[in-house]
Amino acid sequence: MKLNKCLTLFCLLFFVTIKSMASSNDSISTKYSNGEFTTFCQLSISANDSVTNEVVNLFVQQMCTDIKGLFKWGLKGMSLANEKDELLVFDFKETRYNKQTGILKGIGDVIVPGVTTFKDLSVDTKLILRSFTTGKREVRLDLASPNLFIRSLRGSFYFIPKGTHRNGYLQIVTTIRFAWFFDLFVTQARYKTILEWRLRQMLKNIKEESDKRTKMM
Repeated sequence: MKLNKCLTLFCLLFFVTIKSMASSNDSISTKYSNGEFTTFCQLSISANDSVTNEVVNLFVQQMCTDIKGLFKWGLKGMSLANEKDELLVFDFKETRYNKQTGILKGIGDVIVPGVTTFKDLSVDTKLILRSFTTGKREVRLDLASPNLFIRSLRGSFYFIPKGTHRNGYLQIVTTIRFAWFFDLFVTQARYKTILEWRLRQMLKNIKEESDKRTKMM
């Protein structure tokens, strides 16, 4: 009887440990507080560090100057180009980047099917790029001015190179507060359907492109 209890306890601890190890590598979670959604997403990546850096550089470059090119890989599968969505339709049309001010302007439509359409919404964000002595990189976007869609936004993408370790990490942390109409429309349950999965998909796209290029070396 004691042996069975010990085996049961061991199996339980083993399962919890394995589950904890998995979630520490790849995870996504969202917290809601005082009208703000804060999402953390992380994917482990085994691609060559230099290659991943090149992919991150390409993502930033195309985000600023060639959004159509970015739709082919970096934003693929994210339903941002007028693909039909059950709750919202996003039609992300173009971006303009001002090197002097560091302001990245995104322009597009946001459609609430059967309710209303917000045409040519302009989202201005301050683009900040940082590199650390550890090799870690940050691509940060802070909302420069509120608009009809978003009241406040702070978003950071991180690449943590693997160095001598088995894996590196891609991470994204975003805190967003919607403007009044969307604040009423986007419930916590709808947030997961509308935005949370898109953040994970973006990291997945960067990871897949890095893996593909590493295999071609």
